[in-house]
Amino acid sequence: MWTSIKKLLDDTYLHPRHISRREIANFVRAEGPRLKGRLLDVGCGKKPYGRLLPNVQQHFGSDMPSTMHGLEHADLFASALALPFPDHTFDSVLCTEVLEHTPDPATGLREMARVAKPDALLLLTVPASEQLHEKPYDYCRFTCYWLEYLLDETGWEILRLRPRGGAWLEMGYRFSSFLYTALGATSDPHGKLTPRTLASWFVVPACTCVQLLAALLDKLWPSNVSTMGYGAIARRKLGVVSRPHSLPGSDLDTAIVELEPCEQRAGDD
Repeated sequence: MWTSIKKLLDDTYLHPRHISRREIANFVRAEGPRLKGRLLDVGCGKKPYGRLLPNVQQHFGSDMPSTMHGLEHADLFASALALPFPDHTFDSVLCTEVLEHTPDPATGLREMARVAKPDALLLLTVPASEQLHEKPYDYCRFTCYWLEYLLDETGWEILRLRPRGGAWLEMGYRFSSFLYTALGATSDPHGKLTPRTLASWFVVPACTCVQLLAALLDKLWPSNVSTMGYGAIARRKLGVVSRPHSLPGSDLDTAIVELEPCEQRAGDD
C-alpha cells in the first residue's frame, strides 16, 4: 500500500526527497531536448526521464543486476566501467545520479566517451550532498571543481555546469531525508527504506513543512555556499578515447544492432 501511495506523491512536496528529485527533473527538462538519436542511459533504473527527451529515437538502458530500482526497464546489464558496446555507437548519453556508485568515476566517464560518437552530448547529474544510500555501492560525492577536472580528463568538453539548488534547499533536503530515514521508515542492510505505517503519518507532514520552508528561504535569501549536487551538459571531444578495460570477445556490433529498447519490445507483445 505504502509503495503505491509514495508513487502518487513522487512529484509533490509530500515526498520526503521531493526537492532533490525536482531539481534533477528540472535540469533534465531544460537540457534533455538537446539529446537526440540513439541514447544510452547509464544506470537507467526505471528510466524516469524518458518523457523529457523528445528528440531521442532509441532509448537504451543499462544497469547492474544488483540495482534496487527493478530489472524490467533495463535493456542490458553492464557495469559503467566496462560498457559492452563498440566505439562511437551512441548519439547521446544520459547518466543521472550514478557516478557516486562507481569506485572509479573517471573510468566510467571515459567509457561513456568511448561509446559516444564525436560531438555526442552527455547529460550528467551527480550529488554533492547526500546520505548513504544503495549500500555498499556508495563511494563518493562531487564538488564542481572535481567534476570539471574529471570531464576534461575523460574526453568531454563542458558546455554547461550548474548547481542543483542553493544552501537552503540542500539543508532542507538533508533534514527532510534524515527525518524520514530515522523516524519514518526502516532500512535494510542495503539502505532500502520501508515506511513505518503509523510514524509516516506524522513524519511525512513534517518533511513537507521542512521542504516548503527551505524552498521559500531559497527564494527570499539565496545562498550558494553549498548545493545538493550538479548538472552538466558536455560534448564529446574529437579524437580517440581508448578502452580502459579489455572486454570479453564477442560480436558486439551485431549485438547492438539487434538490441531493441525494452519499451519497444513490450509494445510488440
